[in-house]
Amino acid sequence: MIQQEIVFETLESMKDYVPKLKTASSKLAQDIQTHEGGWVDTLVAYLDGMAWLMMAINGIQQVNPEILVEWDLNLAPLIEQLGTALEQEDFVTLCDILQYEMQPLLQSFDSKLQGIVH
Repeated sequence: MIQQEIVFETLESMKDYVPKLKTASSKLAQDIQTHEGGWVDTLVAYLDGMAWLMMAINGIQQVNPEILVEWDLNLAPLIEQLGTALEQEDFVTLCDILQYEMQPLLQSFDSKLQGIVH
């Protein structure tokens, strides 16, 4: 029973946090494109948030695989692509991944969480 409470609390946290990550994806891309200072710190915080989200999803799936069974978990490869783009200083690719890969994926997570957590 305690595991189910932890799953529910984690889902609640995800419901609050995923929209912030989705917004951050867009803002980060915009800041990079406009050469806004401080985006590197924001990117570090964003990647920390994505790491937490991946751990939360994996933890929930281990406790109750049915809850997030239909989730398309392409996060790890996308995070790796972000890292590669950053290392190569390929800011166009970095922005593209944030806007056209991460943001839609996070939007789908947000929509699914709305259906799970009321």
